[in-house]
Amino acid sequence: MIKYLLPILFLSLTIVCKSQSYDVQWGQMEKSSGRMISVIPENGKDFYALRWTGGALLGSYKMSWHNDLSLSATGKLQMTVDNSMANFESVAYVGGKLVVFLSDRKEGKNTLYMQEYGKDITQKGNAEKVASYELEKGHTKGFFQVINSRDKQFLGVIWEIPGKKEERDIYGFKIYDKEMNIVSDGEYKLPYDGNLSTIHEHYLSNTGDYFISVMEYGEAEKKGLKSYLNYKAMHILQVTSEGIEDFAINLEGKRVEAMSLNSDNNKIFTITGICGDQGKAGVSGLFFMRCDFGKREVIDEGFEKFGKDFITQDWSDREKEKAEKRESKGKGEPQLYNYVMRQTEVLPDGSIVGSLEQFYIREVTNYNPQTRTYTTTFYYYYNDIIAYRVGQDGGFQWLKKINKYQVSTNDGGPFSSYARFVDDGKLCLIFNDNVKNYGENGSLLDSDRLYAANFGKKRNVVALVEVDIEDGSHTRKTFFDRSEISALAVPKMFSVDYAEGTVLLYAIYGNKERFGLMNINKK
Repeated sequence: MIKYLLPILFLSLTIVCKSQSYDVQWGQMEKSSGRMISVIPENGKDFYALRWTGGALLGSYKMSWHNDLSLSATGKLQMTVDNSMANFESVAYVGGKLVVFLSDRKEGKNTLYMQEYGKDITQKGNAEKVASYELEKGHTKGFFQVINSRDKQFLGVIWEIPGKKEERDIYGFKIYDKEMNIVSDGEYKLPYDGNLSTIHEHYLSNTGDYFISVMEYGEAEKKGLKSYLNYKAMHILQVTSEGIEDFAINLEGKRVEAMSLNSDNNKIFTITGICGDQGKAGVSGLFFMRCDFGKREVIDEGFEKFGKDFITQDWSDREKEKAEKRESKGKGEPQLYNYVMRQTEVLPDGSIVGSLEQFYIREVTNYNPQTRTYTTTFYYYYNDIIAYRVGQDGGFQWLKKINKYQVSTNDGGPFSSYARFVDDGKLCLIFNDNVKNYGENGSLLDSDRLYAANFGKKRNVVALVEVDIEDGSHTRKTFFDRSEISALAVPKMFSVDYAEGTVLLYAIYGNKERFGLMNINKK
């Protein structure tokens, strides 16, 4: 890796990057205290950061506290409870406190503890027991998971107790409010065979209601096969202390490929996702359902098919010709592949805006006859974004594809993908791009002929796409580039805080890093 030396005087300066839409205030360039895992915001410029230091096996978790975008304290998280080694599970900001969750298997039990830390990253008081379950003799499996409601007012602890042989796994849960009072708890078994079902998501609403989305499969010749070939149904389960309420998503001959759950404070539950034809690979369109889970009824639902022109709008002439030949031979219409749902937003008027992204991994293995060795390279692709809006009265108002091309090797794509937020009547998307895609005034040159995103010093630029929520029209322009901040933006680590009206940005350069802040929720 090539490293460029920065003048020491420059490191002490605060930078403000200005664009037509947003100004970003950047903090100082500082030495990183470990690889960033997640940001835990307190308010605006003040936040915690969870990090990992060391190698994949011999490393440790660290936490840092940042005040006014600058590092204030850092420390190693202690992986012990009552002098017994424990496992890291999660970290959260609960009731104005930073708490770390640790699990410990001993004396026939798996127990989850909560340890508070102060802003100096030292432990405050003793660890508190949160939940536990009995371990059957010889069992070391099972897990804990910690989830939050989007408004951070509720916290959920979920655990799995593996079943013996043909027995189904048992799941337990405890839901807490922000003062760590138990709202609901219990244990349950899924009403489906674990070998023929997959939990898609655990979801905790802003009203403290707990849901699970489960994909169910039918029997297959190959035991344990779970694919589009034997897809059966997608279920939404509401889990309470009294039991489970099952709601099946019926798309009339179509299968759910991926979906996103959302809800408002009036217990209106929104499901949006992508779906494909039963028994066929690829996805054919978007669907949505809006449900009143208090009354257990569907309010409205809809489906939007991806048209052929929409699918092939950024394909080359050769790709289009091959697709036409396949279709003429009865091998199916053009399809979109490898799309994943990103976060959706329910707007004040009840409409929904969301996006999805094409993501896939390609593995290439080469053999060297001289050394008689194999070399495997993993390519991580983060490509086009599809944005959409579901109207407040139901039905898709618009569907737009934003072309982008990002690829990296053997790294998981840390600088790829995009950050997103809704502000001032726009859905905003931020991602790394290539300066060669833009003219001197920062406007996009040709959306159908894009250069791959570049992460180098000379050709890297950060792009801002603003999609008008009313009609889906959008602009794309440069936001800032690597040379302006002397660092490379990491959109995956951006943190949106609607309550504070801010977006926290993160960028790195070698073993140094800096944070930026911009204000949103403009009127």
